[in-house]
Amino acid sequence: MGRLVSTVLTGLFVASALVAAPAAAQSDSWSRQVQALVKANYSYPRSAEIRGEQGKAVIRITLSPDGKIGDVAVTQSSGSAILDREAVRIAQRIGQFPTPPRGTTSVVVPIVWQLN
Repeated sequence: MGRLVSTVLTGLFVASALVAAPAAAQSDSWSRQVQALVKANYSYPRSAEIRGEQGKAVIRITLSPDGKIGDVAVTQSSGSAILDREAVRIAQRIGQFPTPPRGTTSVVVPIVWQLN
């Protein structure tokens, strides 16, 4: 019998890379657009699913003022190399994000993979 895979995005935290600013400083609309893009590109790697691997990876995506990805880094490992690689790939699949309202920006995104 197959397992039910749960898609969970636990939140989206945004901070300016140039000037420390709280998440509220960014446009709510922009944050929702970024979160929707991450959710739309979310996937559970089949190999991790078969192995029963679960976890939460936290990635930091650095965006240029035009929304292009400058860097993607895992800031907290899920405990699974497969899931950590997938977290980075999710951002890379998006490629171009909406133009950040505050210029160069780092977005911290926790992504959870959970089998039910």
